[in-house]
Amino acid sequence: MATSSILGGISKAMANRNYRIYTIGAIPSLMGTWVQRMAMGWFAWELTGSGAWLGLIAFADLAPSVLSAPIAGAFADRVNRLRIVKLVQCLSLCQALMLATLTLSGVMTIELLFGLALVQGVVQGIHQPFRHALLGTIVTREEMTAAIGINSTIWNSSRLIGPAVSAVVILNLGVGATFLINAFSYVPMLIGLYMINAEQRPAAPKSLTRVPAEIMEGIRFVTGHQFIGTIMFMLLVFSFFGRATQELLPGFTGTVFNVGADGLAMLTGAAGLGSLFSGIWLSRRGTLAGLSDILIVMVLLIAASQLAFVATDIFWVSLTVFIAWGFVLNGAGIVCQSLVQATVPDTIRGRVVSLYGMLWLGTPALGAFVMGVAADHFGFRVPIAGGALVVLVTFAWALTRRNRLKVSINAVAKETS
Repeated sequence: MATSSILGGISKAMANRNYRIYTIGAIPSLMGTWVQRMAMGWFAWELTGSGAWLGLIAFADLAPSVLSAPIAGAFADRVNRLRIVKLVQCLSLCQALMLATLTLSGVMTIELLFGLALVQGVVQGIHQPFRHALLGTIVTREEMTAAIGINSTIWNSSRLIGPAVSAVVILNLGVGATFLINAFSYVPMLIGLYMINAEQRPAAPKSLTRVPAEIMEGIRFVTGHQFIGTIMFMLLVFSFFGRATQELLPGFTGTVFNVGADGLAMLTGAAGLGSLFSGIWLSRRGTLAGLSDILIVMVLLIAASQLAFVATDIFWVSLTVFIAWGFVLNGAGIVCQSLVQATVPDTIRGRVVSLYGMLWLGTPALGAFVMGVAADHFGFRVPIAGGALVVLVTFAWALTRRNRLKVSINAVAKETS
């Protein structure tokens, strides 16, 4: 059997030179991101022992995208996307160096950690719409599902390996070393970005006073689009009530399972392993047809696996369940982004994908804060189980729109075949 038939859509996407360079550069960068993310959550729990602070650090890391992403999305439709992605990578490198310096010098406090998480949240809120819009610039619509799946596979391979690396580094060298590792991980990505030649049709010069109107145009497009609006609503719900579970793991592992950084790394890695499988499956599948039905089933399984996770006191059982949870949660995110990217016109792509990123990144942060505060009063099981029930109701709602979604995505799939 030919290699291309075994790899399916993966070989087609990786044949694209610009996308291949971007992907290779992203591998160490994403690895460093996960090394740092786990370390920040563990450090916050170590400094305070508070579920509220744990949720607040996650909120600071992710929530600024709610404000910065829509503005950045408007500019992603105006300016050179590749140039801004390079700038953001440099800013992220500086933030990681600051984290490392303050921690290694012994002056880090929870307030400083919160402030630096907030800085990174703002930077990532700017980065996200430019990064997703850049992806739409360097790959074709036929390559989109495979490209997003490959990106997710790399992200989740990093999510699987990064926390394990982070735990080893924390135990042997301390938290500060993890931040230093992340700083150096941005260098290969920057080199790759300078090797890419991305052709982007420049927009006509516009006044800055039009930015608010352009943001509203993107919002109206999403809310008024029967297909994309439904996809975005499902994304909102399972991001707020599902993805937030990941941000609460440091407290959950400490209070429910009584394990340390190694246990947290194992749970994070389990979710990453499941996510890795879904990324490989969807990138190899490489087609838009049938994705709406897959999304609806995955929403159901997010709720089921989350309920199973909080129902057990056995750590090894929870690891198995969390593999399934990671598979369906990540798969649902890939499907949502694939459907949105394939449907939206390029002239408004930056604004629409910024809303996608705002929901995927910002709402879990808000959910983590709300559920973290609830965890201080009711324990970690109750808010996570309650979130699963909300996702279950959303599944029932999505079933009423199944046929409409199926017809819409099949029409788009025929255009790309």
